[in-house]
Amino acid sequence: MVSTVAIREYGLLGRVGAKLDQPNCIDLAYIPDTAWDWLLRETCGDFENVRLVRPVKKEGLLYLQVLNYVGVVRTPCGCTIEVLPKTTTGVNERDLSKERSLLLKMLNRVFSLNLKELELTDLQLAKRPLPEILVNLFLVQVKDLVKRGVRSDYISVKAEAPYLRGRLRIESQLRQRAGRDHFFSIEYDDFIPDRPENRLIHSSLKKSLAWIASVSNRKLARELIFAFEDIPVSRNYSGDFLKWQSDRNMILYRGLKPWCQLILGQQTPFSISGSHFGQSFLFPMNELFEKYVAAVLRRQIQQGLQLKEQASSRHLVQNHNDQKLFQLRPDILILDGGSPKTLLDCKWKILDQTGNSDTSIYKKKYGIQQSDLYQLYAYGKKYLNGSGCMYIVHPRHQAFKEPLDDFQFDENLRLRVIPFDLDADQLVVDRDGFESWLDA
Repeated sequence: MVSTVAIREYGLLGRVGAKLDQPNCIDLAYIPDTAWDWLLRETCGDFENVRLVRPVKKEGLLYLQVLNYVGVVRTPCGCTIEVLPKTTTGVNERDLSKERSLLLKMLNRVFSLNLKELELTDLQLAKRPLPEILVNLFLVQVKDLVKRGVRSDYISVKAEAPYLRGRLRIESQLRQRAGRDHFFSIEYDDFIPDRPENRLIHSSLKKSLAWIASVSNRKLARELIFAFEDIPVSRNYSGDFLKWQSDRNMILYRGLKPWCQLILGQQTPFSISGSHFGQSFLFPMNELFEKYVAAVLRRQIQQGLQLKEQASSRHLVQNHNDQKLFQLRPDILILDGGSPKTLLDCKWKILDQTGNSDTSIYKKKYGIQQSDLYQLYAYGKKYLNGSGCMYIVHPRHQAFKEPLDDFQFDENLRLRVIPFDLDADQLVVDRDGFESWLDA
């Protein structure tokens, strides 16, 4: 039984065999028993593997709750599960298209896919499953390349032939075996399309074919694979990407490189892939959010400032047996003339500043983890020398629209918890705007 379901982060997956009267919704979906059993067995996590789901009980029934990974996973039985970001506590079905558009927008910015604004805001496009959207956009670009002409390159070829071509390989000719004196050991340059860029595109086309179900996409993919039939697939992704040329003659290929890197898993060090997770295309949402915020801020910070991701120049313990221990790595460090000015830590978690939560403890702390404050305090002491303002960034939503009141660690060091508006692509720091947020 093959099925496709879409669900948000932290939604529940139930077994079709144990299905009650509740229909599928954005926070609850039912999948075939074989797919459910595989997820329970293979993706609940252990000491070596990442945890994608966890078993939970609700109303006496056992479900699998998906964790904070977004993207797609396909089980060996053919069930496709699409996990989308959760940016609201509501359960409106229309939110699925909105969340899918958001994920597409974030992937576009983080991986430089160069999608047009029209493509990102196309409501009809956003109704389709994520793999179909991404693969279709990739196929359209490859189709345009084929229409304009696949580039060839001169490749050095060594051969033995009954004629002379190129140059004679004298050393090899002198070692020619008896009875083959009429063959020439030659080396020549052949102008053929077997070049790294085309091999990687061919590999990407074949890999993407496994992700698509629509007739139109499969038809186009097979036509393009046929166009690359005489070109071998890449046997060494990393090596071929290093050889990818970006000169004037390869302008048509520039937009395809990030697509190939994304499809072949070469641009996603924080993505999850491999046989353990079936055919997966998953991203830890917290890291994707972090990279997205960094990509946006890099374009917005004042001239003369530098943005560094995952700085690692400070340690919690300065000296233990002549060694520094426990490296401190803030998500984003802003420097001015090489000196740290402020830092930001990004958390993909929905906060609540409305006071409508269930427990008094949660109301008092807004849902902020105490461990996060300990972490930021250590960052402030080590990177800012105990003086300045730091930021924790959470996604903006209906229950978290404005910055919280400052958290004052001491006279000189304070922390601000601020929203990031994913629609407007900006930090919400003050009611009057965010232009001077670095000086807050």
